[in-house]
Amino acid sequence: MNTTDRKDKMHAISLAGLIMLALITSGGAWADQELIKQGEETFKINLGGIITQSNTSLRLDSSSGQSRAVDLEDAGLSEDSTGFLGWATWRFAAKHRIGLQTFSIQRNGTKTTTQTIELGDNVVPAGTTLSAESEAQFLIANYQYSFVKNDSLELAGMIGLYGARFKFRFDATSPVVDVDKSTDVPLPMLGASLDYFVNPRWTVSLFVEAMKMKIGDVDGRLYYGGVSTDYMLTRHFGLGIGFTLSDLEVDVTGDFQGQLDWRTNGLFVYAQARF
Repeated sequence: MNTTDRKDKMHAISLAGLIMLALITSGGAWADQELIKQGEETFKINLGGIITQSNTSLRLDSSSGQSRAVDLEDAGLSEDSTGFLGWATWRFAAKHRIGLQTFSIQRNGTKTTTQTIELGDNVVPAGTTLSAESEAQFLIANYQYSFVKNDSLELAGMIGLYGARFKFRFDATSPVVDVDKSTDVPLPMLGASLDYFVNPRWTVSLFVEAMKMKIGDVDGRLYYGGVSTDYMLTRHFGLGIGFTLSDLEVDVTGDFQGQLDWRTNGLFVYAQARF
C-alpha cells in the first residue's frame, strides 16, 4: 500500500471515529424514550463496512509432489480491501442466543515477478507480468449460552461453524498462465463472548473462538477474535465500531491440493438495530 492510500484510509478511519464520538456525546439530545434493557433485546442487527489488511500464503501442489508456498501480496495482491459486513443475533430465551455473520474480501493486482513461482503444474519464471485475483466469502454461525447474566455484564460460551469459500485466479500471457482454484473450508469452533454494559446506552463487547480439526479433505486450525463498542442513540437505533483478528491455516487434499495460510485484521463501523 503506497503512502497516499495509507493516508486516505487513516483519514477515513479517523473521520468515522470522530463522527461516532460526536453522535455518542450528543446522544442525550435525541428523543427521550425508554431504552430496551441491556441483554433483554430479542433481535440485534448490525450492518456496516469493514477495512481489512491481509497477509496470505498459498501453496498449490503439482502432480509430481509438493510445491513451494507463494506470498500472494508479493505476487501482486493488494494488502488492503473494503467490503460489506453484516451480522445478527436472535435471543430466543433469556440465556440463549443464535448468531449469524457474513462478509467478503476481494483483492486483485498485477506485478512483474522477481523470482520463479510454482502454481501447481505451472512454473512462472521471474520477469513474468502476473495478474492475481482472490475472493474470500465467509458465513459464520454460532449458538451462545450465557453462564453469567446480570445488569453489568453477560458472559457466554459459544459453539458454532466457520464456513469460508476461497477462490484464487492467476493469469499471464508470456508465458501463458491460467490457474483457477477454489476450496471450501468448514470448521467447527468453540469460544466465549463477553458483553459489558457500561450504562443503559453503551456496551463494550469482545469474543474469541478457536478450533483445530480435520473434516473430509480439510485439515485446519483457526483463531478468530474481536472487540467492539456500540452506543444506542434511540430505543431501536445505535452506532458502533470494532476491530477483529483472524488466523487460518488449512491443508487441503482433493482438487485444490495444497495449503492456505491466511491472516487478516479489520476495522469496522456499523449501524445497529435492536428490537
